[in-house]
Amino acid sequence: MARKQPNRLLTALLDEADWNRAELARAVNDLGAAQGLPLRYDRTSVAHWLTGSRPRAPVPDLVAAAFSRRSGRLVTAEETGLARPPQTTGESFPGPLSVAGHVGDRLAALSRADTDPVRRAQLTGSVYELAAEAPFWHPGRRPAPRKGVGPQATSGDLERLHRMIRVFADLMERHGGDHARSALAAYLAEDISRLLTTSAVPSLRRELFAGAGQLTHLQARMSMDAGHHSVAQRYFTTALDLAREADDRRLFAITLRAMSLQALFLGFGEHAGQLSGAAVDTAGSGTDAATRAFLLSQRALTHAHARQPHRAVRDLTAAEAEHDRATSPAGPFTGYPRAGLDYQRARVCLALGDTAEAVRALTASADDRADDRHRSSALTRARLAETLLSVGHLDESCVHWHIFLDHYPSLRSAPADQAHRRLRTSLRGFRRQPQAAAVIHRARAFPPRRAAR
Repeated sequence: MARKQPNRLLTALLDEADWNRAELARAVNDLGAAQGLPLRYDRTSVAHWLTGSRPRAPVPDLVAAAFSRRSGRLVTAEETGLARPPQTTGESFPGPLSVAGHVGDRLAALSRADTDPVRRAQLTGSVYELAAEAPFWHPGRRPAPRKGVGPQATSGDLERLHRMIRVFADLMERHGGDHARSALAAYLAEDISRLLTTSAVPSLRRELFAGAGQLTHLQARMSMDAGHHSVAQRYFTTALDLAREADDRRLFAITLRAMSLQALFLGFGEHAGQLSGAAVDTAGSGTDAATRAFLLSQRALTHAHARQPHRAVRDLTAAEAEHDRATSPAGPFTGYPRAGLDYQRARVCLALGDTAEAVRALTASADDRADDRHRSSALTRARLAETLLSVGHLDESCVHWHIFLDHYPSLRSAPADQAHRRLRTSLRGFRRQPQAAAVIHRARAFPPRRAAR
């Protein structure tokens, strides 16, 4: 048996990052936890890697992502020396950054894999891949009418498609992304994949592709909310390609904005900034005011996390002004509710260290949330409760934690589950206080949920 060779590539990366073995192990565990993969690596594990051992997938990708986040440059799994030789796996769905094949075929392959229990496990067991740069806008080829004896698409098909967009957007807001995600995957795999192959005049065909892109974007957001970040990335990338095919710059920009939010959540601040900047640039000055406000508010947040307060405040001020001018109707992919902008303003303020203004913005956002929008209401109340507790306002914090618990039973959402766990952790030091004890006691009535996989 051949002796294992020392992993000099990994040694060099540790030196570059100025990390010891335990620090790398913690970074990999943290990245895994953010993506629903419970890992328990320690310095001994890293020592084995340095002597030539190779962990199973997707750990090499997580190691590469940890070094990328630390160094500010893209590090691939191959550059860690941990990647195993490529093997034929029989995978029948495209990778997240794949551009091969027609986008309709790739959507069909991805969504069908997502509805199959075995292949879904492969999907949810993979990890987010950090890209070298943000995807850029270019229009796709003009969809030509398909010839043949098959069915002809009609305006009725488009009307049903728009109705389903509203249905699934509403379900996510009411009950979280993990509630009807599999139902949307099935709808994409069958109805939408079939619709994209029907004959249609070019104008209708573009609208059908745009509608399919919106549904795919929703499936990406639902996957992210369910804790499946690699799956979400695959759907986001497919939504971008559908937007190109539809020549829909606005949808492309909105999807880049969502991808920026995901990258920031996972700790890839530089990439999040690239994506948010590309979103604003793609939309340009010709897009509607509500969309401009939506995009600028995310770029403001990435500037705040990059410790660029002047840029953050400038973009946030511009987003407020655009929102004041907005006349777009409320609805998915059209309006930007004031509660959403206030929530984003609070996040910017928190990143800049202005807790008092963050509390005011979160309070305004919470007060403006509809009671039946359980997801946004719960997450807003949780963030407000945590912020109030951070400045010593225990009584007020407990009030908002109770409202969070009013909404929580209606949700299947990884961020809500994470907030529920933080509730119990943050109040543990106050458990002798009656108001905190009451919240903790009530939270225990909801059993811990299994981490998303």
